[in-house]
Amino acid sequence: MFHIVDDIPELRDVLKELIACAGHKTMQFDSAESYLDYFNSSDFVAPIAILSDYMMTGLTGLQLIKKVREKAPLQKAVIVSGTPCSEFVANIESHLCYSLTKPYKIDKLFALLKALEECDQHCRSDSDDFPERCQYNLEHECPFHPGKSTPVKEENVRRD
Repeated sequence: MFHIVDDIPELRDVLKELIACAGHKTMQFDSAESYLDYFNSSDFVAPIAILSDYMMTGLTGLQLIKKVREKAPLQKAVIVSGTPCSEFVANIESHLCYSLTKPYKIDKLFALLKALEECDQHCRSDSDDFPERCQYNLEHECPFHPGKSTPVKEENVRRD
């Protein structure tokens, strides 16, 4: 399951449909604040990843991810933005698994979803080896395991 956070309903719906076409379920939230309410509730089920818009009314997507990581430091996250400038990406990249620009390129989105799912499965496995670089078709430095040879695992996190 993937969690989508975007304050524009049409954009949430488009992303939901695209993720469904890739065979995944989603939960949608209209603000960072509504996501944090769910995140702090007893009903919370951790997603494979959070896909959050960067610019929203209230907290930004990056502020949301930082708050989530206070309690779940290994939660995978993707920021979605219509601002693909290099300064923006450099500012947020160290906090994310990846960033995605609008409009979505379907093949890139599907590859990203597959990579996040495979990484999630690897992190939850008993494997002792964890790559220094993403081995799941994405060229970036992993914010969770830079230079490490073994993963750090979260215990007792319920996932769908």
